[in-house]
Amino acid sequence: MKIIPPQYQEIESLFQQVKDQDAKVVTLISSYGTEGTSSVTFSLASKIMSAKKSVLVVELNQFQPIKPQFLGFNEQVEDWCFSDISCQLNIIELKKVPFLSLSGLIDIEKARESNVLNEAILRLQQEFEYILIDMSPALRVNKMNIPLHVVSKFTDLTLVCAALGKNSESDLLEAQTKIQLAGFKNISYVVMQQYLPPLGPQLISTIKNRLVKFPKIQRWLLNIIKKQQWLFHCP
Repeated sequence: MKIIPPQYQEIESLFQQVKDQDAKVVTLISSYGTEGTSSVTFSLASKIMSAKKSVLVVELNQFQPIKPQFLGFNEQVEDWCFSDISCQLNIIELKKVPFLSLSGLIDIEKARESNVLNEAILRLQQEFEYILIDMSPALRVNKMNIPLHVVSKFTDLTLVCAALGKNSESDLLEAQTKIQLAGFKNISYVVMQQYLPPLGPQLISTIKNRLVKFPKIQRWLLNIIKKQQWLFHCP
């Protein structure tokens, strides 16, 4: 998981949108997962903190939960529940961001109940100005997922993360339909680019097609491009 520096324009724009819409609870979600949702969540949280505001990341992604040990948190995550004060007492710091990890959640069935999760968010809002929810992918079926309609009731802004080169138009339309049917109303898209195909093969194909009548120039350019290894790796 990479955290985008808070001074980057993309993160500035997201934070400005959150402020303009007075969105105190923001849900971040993707279509199938691996679109970079957690990275955007933590990057936005870091930006909010740099503005001297308090923020909490609540993990509700049952499909790909974050393993705190892989991100430098070496202590054991204690058991906690959404149904009592233990969710407030077991917030950890991950990448310098307050984080409520699913790895300690023991009452998943109760968490699926609308009133339980809603009351937990209200309690957490007494301590934090902003709540960012890292949600399970909309199109991943998992009986343990927190239902979308439960989260939509207290969400002010929904950010859907899409990855160029990974998500098709039909993926996004299907995810959007499911999210809207669940009751989410204020929806925006965050376009990620980490899945763009490498530039090298595209350049080679273009040169071969466009410079057929100029074989010497074609060979010269192809030789130069093939030596640039960075052009053959996905960003």
